[in-house]
Amino acid sequence: MRSIDEARTRLKSWLQESALPMWASHGQDPGGGYWENLHLDGSPDADSPRRVRVQARLAYVYAHAAHLGWYKDAQKASDHAWHYLATKGLQGGTKGCAHLLNPDGSLHDGMRDTYAQAFLVLACAWRWRAFKDRQALILLEDTVAFLQSALRAPNGGWLEGLPPTLPRRQNAHMHLFEAFLAAYEATKDNDYLDLATSIFDLFEQYFFDHKTHIIHEYFDQDWHISPQSEEAIEPGHMFEWCWLLHWFAEHHPGKATHYAEKLFRKARQIGLNPKTGLVVNRATAKGKITDGQSRLWPQAEFIKACAARMQQGHSNAGGDASRMIDLVFEYYLGTPTAGGWHDLRGANGALRSTTMPASTFYHIFGMIAEIERIAPDKN
Repeated sequence: MRSIDEARTRLKSWLQESALPMWASHGQDPGGGYWENLHLDGSPDADSPRRVRVQARLAYVYAHAAHLGWYKDAQKASDHAWHYLATKGLQGGTKGCAHLLNPDGSLHDGMRDTYAQAFLVLACAWRWRAFKDRQALILLEDTVAFLQSALRAPNGGWLEGLPPTLPRRQNAHMHLFEAFLAAYEATKDNDYLDLATSIFDLFEQYFFDHKTHIIHEYFDQDWHISPQSEEAIEPGHMFEWCWLLHWFAEHHPGKATHYAEKLFRKARQIGLNPKTGLVVNRATAKGKITDGQSRLWPQAEFIKACAARMQQGHSNAGGDASRMIDLVFEYYLGTPTAGGWHDLRGANGALRSTTMPASTFYHIFGMIAEIERIAPDKN
């Protein structure tokens, strides 16, 4: 097993030498925006509809890369996603972004999905932080105002979207939590930290199970746990919350890290496939695996959680991260096109995916940025 310093150096080299340039070339549609998926040979899956939140994720990735000085053409690559997002992506309403576009950029579904708005806020925050983009700052403020006026639920949190749907999900709130923290760091406006704090309150009251230490995924309109949640616990989201709670605690010291450690230990207990060592897609609180397949993104969230625990001085966190980084290279990053990734492995480790989703770059980049943030390159 490599040391954590060797593992993170390997990851950063792969990102800078392969992934950032590959997606900035093969991943871009010359007509605007990024393809939803690439085939494993790097050619575009041109017929797939495009989720607007994926365009926001790519605008974010390259803005963050520019901020860190990791890729010389990062602003140009972020601009390519941003221009598409800020024009085509805003179709179908006066505020907020749409849910889904057709391959030609026309509107397919104009629903104002709260999950998508979270990534619009994230992209805006990072565009302002990296480039001082006034359009992004204005859209950030307008989108948050829209969330507050049109999507805020009377009994706490936000509706799933407009029109409202059920079940309500913790996932949209988790990503709003991330987006509001990013907006606070970009603008230093305490209103965004207050919004993040309101989501932490929801976490304490509804999402986190104080007896089993799992995260409930689905709820009815009144925050009663949906029956489908029992079989649908996502260890990847538990690791993601672990990382987010550590981040929140940097600005709001208190008991958030106490919850983070409970989540990490439980997710590790119920969420690792004994055959492959990978994080499985779904399980129950008692450890029954209900979906033994493993997407790439939960592995990235495991590593982000380890990075947060490294920063807190947990002695085993670096070894955990290094082992998982080795598995990520073994199972996911060995694609025919350098800088690409496999998305899904079966319970026995067999490859199950045939395309490379652009959406996953958000998770991968965040993983590498966090490892570097807590253990920066000494060279």
